[in-house]
Amino acid sequence: MQKVIGLPGRHALLLTLLAIAGMLGIVSGIVTETLRPVIMVTLLGVFISMAVVNIRVAIIGVLLYLVVLGDLRRWLTATLGGGGGADVLLLLGGVFALVICGNAFARQQIKFDTAMSKWVLALMAVMVLQIFNPAQGSLMAGVVGAMFVLVPFMWYWVGRTYADEAFLETVLFRVVVPMGVLAAFYGIYHALYGYLPHQQLWLEDNWFAGLGSPDNPAPISFFSNNQEHGAFLTIATVLTWAAFLKGRRTYALLLPVFFTALVLTGSRGPVVFSLLGMCTMWAAMGKDPRTWVIRGGVAVLIGVTGLVWTLNQTAAWELDDSVQERIGRQTQELDVSQRQAGEYSSIATHTRMMFRGYTSVVNYPLGRGIGFTTLAAGRYGTGGYSTETELGDSFLGLGIPGGIAYHAVIFLVVIYTVRLWLKTRSFIALALVGLFASTMAGAVGGQLYAVSSIVIFCIGALDRLHRDQVQKKDEDTAEIAERAAVNR
Repeated sequence: MQKVIGLPGRHALLLTLLAIAGMLGIVSGIVTETLRPVIMVTLLGVFISMAVVNIRVAIIGVLLYLVVLGDLRRWLTATLGGGGGADVLLLLGGVFALVICGNAFARQQIKFDTAMSKWVLALMAVMVLQIFNPAQGSLMAGVVGAMFVLVPFMWYWVGRTYADEAFLETVLFRVVVPMGVLAAFYGIYHALYGYLPHQQLWLEDNWFAGLGSPDNPAPISFFSNNQEHGAFLTIATVLTWAAFLKGRRTYALLLPVFFTALVLTGSRGPVVFSLLGMCTMWAAMGKDPRTWVIRGGVAVLIGVTGLVWTLNQTAAWELDDSVQERIGRQTQELDVSQRQAGEYSSIATHTRMMFRGYTSVVNYPLGRGIGFTTLAAGRYGTGGYSTETELGDSFLGLGIPGGIAYHAVIFLVVIYTVRLWLKTRSFIALALVGLFASTMAGAVGGQLYAVSSIVIFCIGALDRLHRDQVQKKDEDTAEIAERAAVNR
């Protein structure tokens, strides 16, 4: 049991007082019509009190909160009204991470003793400076943009400080995968039967083009938007595949559920990135790294061919028009012969958008500001733009210094992941291979509250696991040298 602070003999009293304060706060919130701030403060107090007793249980609790945050906000809007503009419920995850990291720093648990930790620190420093970039339109755009981009990076330090291998496995396979199963069934329900009443009320006031037609909106399940729904399903899918590859065969029963939900999102990205992560893991299972490229190419060929054949067979069934439309979108992306005149590949479009982010430094070498690539620029600035890829957005929003720092972090993620896998061939190392391959180690995107936090948490955990492996190797080398000296 790992404590944040020591309060021996007072835990029960503290929790009781917090529970009473929370109930009184909720009652007063209903009376004063300020329930959202009260809920946020009450939940924050509960999570921090949990951290006093067991920090890892509190981390799991907050991650679960972030997963269901979107639907919680919609339910509150439908039942209590309000919810427009900035929502304080969005602050809870970031504030919790700040408190935990502040305490860890005060206790000297946070150290900058690896290349990645130094680059992350440099990246966060650039992000702080970019809050004040006038190119994004206003200071408020920078402040709100920081909530989307900077604050989630606090989860790197949470993961690096508290996520050993056992806890990381708990988070990924006892939290993410089970919640992924629930999200998959919830999303399938949306695709077949539509939104629930409280979600439909939210849709009427908050519809945006990314959801598709208002009469046939994309599934969102628990999340704030359909993009995060697809990204979370992607992570759950590749983790399930990692478990299967490592001999946990019962996980295969979940794969049809995940792929059905992925296809019914109507978005091509989640399907493509899930295939990429799964093929990368199968390629990495080869004992000789020199065979990985060949194995990966074969895996992609088999995976795409199998998926296209399955989609074509399914398209021949007499299904609901909305379902047929979503299946058709997937087929057109992967099978050129299925495209009609004027249809295009979204992969090619997103690639061009990404390079537009790279070339933006010609006119804006110092970037457009941390809020420019998020909704903050539209609401509080002069309007923004996103390349819809974290790689492109890093240069567009953060300029040359921030783009270099971000790419350095991603480069180290790739290097550390490969090293960890080659050294340990462990279950969790393979899971990280798939997770980072399928998310492109993306961590700068805004509005992916749960996904961004989980991915960045895993980057921090990776840095810790890699550092421990390096230290163990150094200790073993020193021990061997000491024995050799004694024998001489």
